[in-house]
Amino acid sequence: MIRQMTLDDIRDVQYIALTSCCHTFQDYIPTEVLEAFIDRSYSDLMLRKQLEKTTILIAMDPQMLPVGYLSHTPIDEDGECEVTALHVLPSHQQSGYEEMLLSAALDKLRDAQQIDVYLDNRADELGNFYVDQGFLLVESFQELFEGLPVETIHYSLPVKQPVYM
Repeated sequence: MIRQMTLDDIRDVQYIALTSCCHTFQDYIPTEVLEAFIDRSYSDLMLRKQLEKTTILIAMDPQMLPVGYLSHTPIDEDGECEVTALHVLPSHQQSGYEEMLLSAALDKLRDAQQIDVYLDNRADELGNFYVDQGFLLVESFQELFEGLPVETIHYSLPVKQPVYM
């Protein structure tokens, strides 16, 4: 089941984000760097702000426990939006939760012309997932993550083609 996040889900989202990030990047980014990023980016205050400005969907397992989430921005004036996070607990990855979350988000974003996502190039499984869902590689670029150099990959899903008259 997929549902909207509530304030009661903050602790679960923090746990899912930290667990998922540590699992994905444990060989590349020191744990203390990931923990500092999660503590800052997923603090109670930041998640409250995200709830006001973005949509956050929660994936529930059959026991009604949160196992993943996806956040996306609203559609802007150009018809574009961004999937800002997709995290699923390692124990529940590749069990269909990623697809359910993205499908629910795409349903909400059906009026968008383009949906973007930015990933660390070492998040191979997630990158492959987005490609399998029809996202196209746009570009890759170097940037710093918490002071560490990373390569970011930009994918885009063209949802609607503009109509010209």
